[in-house]
Amino acid sequence: MQTNNYEIKDIIKSVFKENNKSIKKRLVYDNSLYGGLSSKWIILALILLPFAMYASIFNPISFNALGIAQAIVFYIILLVFAMQIIIAVAYFNNKKVVNNCKVAWEHYFPTIDFKMLLSAGVTPYVDFKKYYELALKDDLENDALASRLNQAFTQMEEENSMLVEAMRRDQAKKIK
Repeated sequence: MQTNNYEIKDIIKSVFKENNKSIKKRLVYDNSLYGGLSSKWIILALILLPFAMYASIFNPISFNALGIAQAIVFYIILLVFAMQIIIAVAYFNNKKVVNNCKVAWEHYFPTIDFKMLLSAGVTPYVDFKKYYELALKDDLENDALASRLNQAFTQMEEENSMLVEAMRRDQAKKIK
């Protein structure tokens, strides 16, 4: 199977939004880079679905057949079901994007776990956004960006050396 080597900026753009040389984590990740569904379609479905449900239940034909009480109850039940579908699609989309990003990320940084960059918890790479934004301000491209990020990862690991060491011990326990 042929593997595509994506640029670091593209990998980051699939999970972060870039605006004026700053990044913010996306709620729905963008899978269009990897040949999948764009986040814009999922968000559009999330916005349009309640209106489509309303139009299908409260049109004159359906409304006359159901009556007001049944139409309202039917609308609420279908809306809950539809929102669960949208949330499931967004969840599986995000999961697939993270898996695709991990594979592409390992080409540049094989020792850095991509999921740690996205984690809201405490990781050694909690300052990744700060270092990446500094690299964006310097308009670095692929090789220079990879070099700068390698330096940043080394610096973050040195700053959080106790956490890195604890994580390595935990990994060693899991392997045994």
